[in-house]
Amino acid sequence: MKQVLLRKAKKIINSARNKLLHSWGYIQNSKRQTPNFLIVGTQKGGTSSLFFYLKFHPEIIRPIKKEIHFFNIHYGKGLAWYKAHFPLRSKNHITGEASPDYMFHPETPQRVKDLNPEMKIIFLLRNPIDRAYSAYQMNRRMKIDPRESFEEAIDFELSNRDSIGNQYNYERHNYFYLERGLYGRQLNNWLLTFTKDQILVIKSEDFFQKTETELKRVYRFLNIDSVLPNRLTPMNVGKYPPLSENVYNTLVDFYKEDLSLVRTHFDIDFDLHEKNFDG
Repeated sequence: MKQVLLRKAKKIINSARNKLLHSWGYIQNSKRQTPNFLIVGTQKGGTSSLFFYLKFHPEIIRPIKKEIHFFNIHYGKGLAWYKAHFPLRSKNHITGEASPDYMFHPETPQRVKDLNPEMKIIFLLRNPIDRAYSAYQMNRRMKIDPRESFEEAIDFELSNRDSIGNQYNYERHNYFYLERGLYGRQLNNWLLTFTKDQILVIKSEDFFQKTETELKRVYRFLNIDSVLPNRLTPMNVGKYPPLSENVYNTLVDFYKEDLSLVRTHFDIDFDLHEKNFDG
């Protein structure tokens, strides 16, 4: 009980602190720096861990919080509101944020380019079936999704794809677990807007298995020194029952064609048939 109260108190204090910092940043928004890089996805792909590691780099000053959601949810609040989250301009530092929903929102690439045509974009891509199941479990914990099984959630998405069409609404944002894993289609949307040398794509499984190696790739991409943090502990690791082999296998063909695009453009291969269910 005491730990729960302490967590709630900490959350309230952090929220009040962030609001105060944002209000001060808004007053000074003309002196604030716009981001040099964005970590745009994928949701449940390791964006929290990457952002956490980067915040310790001496050449990076982080914003008030990790996820600002300006380009997808808060775009109407204007640039001054967005800039208020970031540090004062500096020639000696860079800054960036990590909103993993940016990858999925169809209008985000052009909005980002309108702000900064030279923006550097980072993607972390996880096995899309594992990602979908992890996202469902997160939404269940947060009481966002009322469906009591992953199979029921999948049925809802597949049954409503035609009726929702191209709308980006509440249902698509929260309940389209499978569609978020169509990485090839989403990456193509970004490639139509940014050059390939502005984009870094990392396989999430590689990021967690070879963290130092992949972090050094990020440093080179951002043109900063290779200074690794002392702590490389993964963040926001969920605990939940494993996905059944039968459900997993029914989804393999759903992603086959799309993942071939990822392999063609970025030489990243997800062999979904290699999944080990023996522990």
